[in-house]
Amino acid sequence: MLYDVCTYEELVKDFKKKVSVEGQTILLMLLNEKIYAVQDKCTHLGVSLSKGTQTNNQLQCKAHGATFNIQSGEVLEKAHIGFIKMPTKKLKTFKTEVKEGRIYIDL
Repeated sequence: MLYDVCTYEELVKDFKKKVSVEGQTILLMLLNEKIYAVQDKCTHLGVSLSKGTQTNNQLQCKAHGATFNIQSGEVLEKAHIGFIKMPTKKLKTFKTEVKEGRIYIDL
């Protein structure tokens, strides 16, 4: 089911936007004019990824450095404390669509 979450202009303004849909917090990101949506909780400890750093197609959690591919949700770098790697699972991703200037997420 498609959910209307915001305007395209809102996302263009900041390149990242946190939205809530059906009790889930989802992070929208803009990359090369394409919109990606992932769960907004790091799979390591549940920290919000909206405060993390996006570099190209990578999103890094601010807390322990877990890094994810925003297109697939795949783990690129596990969370770590010092040299100790922590269990880190793939992020859930969501399909997005733009219709008449509005962004929709498919849940």
